[in-house]
Amino acid sequence: LNTNTIENTIIFASDAQIDDVMRILQEKVIMAHRFTQEQGTTPEAKYCGLSERQYLINMFKEGTYKALVAIKCLDEGIDIPSANTAIIMASSTNPREYIQRVGRVIRQAKNKDRAYIYDFIIEPDFARLKDPDLIEFEKHIFEKELIRVKDMSTNSINNADVLIAINEKIRRIYDGTK
Repeated sequence: LNTNTIENTIIFASDAQIDDVMRILQEKVIMAHRFTQEQGTTPEAKYCGLSERQYLINMFKEGTYKALVAIKCLDEGIDIPSANTAIIMASSTNPREYIQRVGRVIRQAKNKDRAYIYDFIIEPDFARLKDPDLIEFEKHIFEKELIRVKDMSTNSINNADVLIAINEKIRRIYDGTK
């Protein structure tokens, strides 16, 4: 992902990440706006008779904003077919949530032949963990993350690469290696 070409991008972040993401985008001079539950849904004159949310979506569709940084509220019910890139920095193992997020960028649109999805997962450092219960807990969470990635990659162009990487991670978990 080249920061010089970021456009039509939705970044899904957590509450703890959003300020840092916005700061980084600002430092890179990428026009972006946060899209949270704080943005209103009632039409207002200052937004040309639109709600603040619809106004932001229109600014995104027109290209004024190259990215929207969202916390959950872009998960469903919002149609932005021009969005072609999703950066998922925060997700849950709830299939409905990640399917909705992917759905924001896989919609067909004029001059759009593919979507790019960057889904970040954190691999625990099992070697640093001493408590066997904590290790099992972390393994369980990590396995769910890998299942999510596997599900999302089912129809992807790089499906084989993703499956190889996932199988390697699972093998390492059960072999006790890093």
